[in-house]
Amino acid sequence: MNLMTDDLQATLRNGQTLCLHDALGMEIRVREGSLWLTQERDAKDYVITAGGSFRIDRQGAVVLTACKGVRLDLLPRRAPARFLQLAASC
Repeated sequence: MNLMTDDLQATLRNGQTLCLHDALGMEIRVREGSLWLTQERDAKDYVITAGGSFRIDRQGAVVLTACKGVRLDLLPRRAPARFLQLAASC
């Protein structure tokens, strides 16, 4: 799915995964629950809990997996409306 957006809110159930492409600079804010985040070419994985955020700092796929049901905001880098590609699988 391709979409044009200034910001996006999403809800993922436990174990659901969302894969982002071309998201360099995007900020992910967790409003409820917890999220496991993996970036391509990054040896570390990150767990972001309610109230926390993470800014994507490299090119490539980013996989978001809900550790518990999670509500999150996806905020683009400082530029207005941008193209974001969401993929069903990475």
